[in-house]
Amino acid sequence: MNIEEIKVKLKKMVSKERFEHSINVAQVAQRLALKYGGDITKAEVAGLLHDCAKDLDYSTQKKMLIKYNIKIDKFSQKIPKLLHPLIGAAIAEKEFNIKDPIILKAIRVHSTGAPRMSLLDKIIYLSDKIEPLRNNDGIEEVRKIAEFSLDKAVLKVMDSGLLHLIRRGLLIHPATIGARNNVLAKVALLDAGK
Repeated sequence: MNIEEIKVKLKKMVSKERFEHSINVAQVAQRLALKYGGDITKAEVAGLLHDCAKDLDYSTQKKMLIKYNIKIDKFSQKIPKLLHPLIGAAIAEKEFNIKDPIILKAIRVHSTGAPRMSLLDKIIYLSDKIEPLRNNDGIEEVRKIAEFSLDKAVLKVMDSGLLHLIRRGLLIHPATIGARNNVLAKVALLDAGK
């Protein structure tokens, strides 16, 4: 399935706002892939499809977990917002015929991060948070950081997200803690090498 076919099919599956968000994420992901030596096509595909399951209601998501035999951990069971990346990766594979495990993983971990994030994982994670429609506090600073350090920008977004969850008294998925620690270690090495 080529990019235009993906866009046509995706547009029928998601809301107008979600489609616009997905287009923006794909564009930011392509730019970051070009800047940091990633695969531009994989970045575009993962960016387009990262939220393909986000507009599904909870009962539909539960049915899709069964349909695609998706195993979820106890944290994802308690945090319904974390189901859409898992279902989205299955939809990308089964309904969009995306077989590349690198793309599928980037979709799967775009909300939580992962202890060992690939370049594409980081690009999609960050692109989702800094695309032009996002206007969170501090987003302009993160966009500037992304121009010179992918890891520092990812770390800044993770820290902000974790503080938000802590302030609201919400559960934090262990994958996010592992992701942050891994990225923090890389940033510390970068800073030590100065």
